Amino acid sequence: MKIRNPFLQALVLIVIASAVAVVANGFASRTRRLVLPGYYPNALKVPQTVEAPAASVAPPVTATTETTATMVPVTETVAPAITATTATAEVGGLKPAAPPMTETVAPAPAPPADPLAKFQPHPDKAYVEIGGEDAARLHSQGVLFLDARRSAAYEESHIAGARPFSVWESDVDDKVNALFSERSDPTEQNKPIVIYCTGGACEDSHMLSQKLWGIQFNNLYVYKDGFPDWQQRRGPVRSGSNP
Repeated sequence: MKIRNPFLQALVLIVIASAVAVVANGFASRTRRLVLPGYYPNALKVPQTVEAPAASVAPPVTATTETTATMVPVTETVAPAITATTATAEVGGLKPAAPPMTETVAPAPAPPADPLAKFQPHPDKAYVEIGGEDAARLHSQGVLFLDARRSAAYEESHIAGARPFSVWESDVDDKVNALFSERSDPTEQNKPIVIYCTGGACEDSHMLSQKLWGIQFNNLYVYKDGFPDWQQRRGPVRSGSNP
């Protein structure tokens, strides 16, 4: 039976093409397979900020130590008494007594500054963009780096220690869920994570940040200039499939 209506003919062709595309995508390799967007019911929810209990202890200790150090009775010296005694001793022909020794208390050294103090959680936004200097500082402190590029580009060369998290490949949701299981505690989720791709107009790192923010990761940073900038700065790199 022939279909004479041109609109019905077009509809039949669209249905057949869609079915062929779905079947072809099912047999495609991991790096070429298209992934439908995941469903993240918490993507628009702003999580509550978790306060670190021990963060505010250091300043009071430093202030107390400095106050104690400055309360040494330096001004209440015995200089006037020594002067009077010396004058009396000189009149009597006696050798003046040596002034009493006072003990000087050195102030306690200040605790070293936390290199990650400026990278605090920001639950109100999915990510904060950073440059190469901040990326190098975070990398030197052992912060987790995630590579949002394709696996082929990652295996060719990547930032040393970075994990492969290609946002376009079929196993990205499995990797996101595994990372959540690894850092399910709120204090672990508040630790900084750096995400990068090729920089410039590349949005892969921003898309991966949105996925992670949707499951309560609250301290995400996008290395806006990406891997090309890291190479120009001669940062440590590796090749292969392992971090």
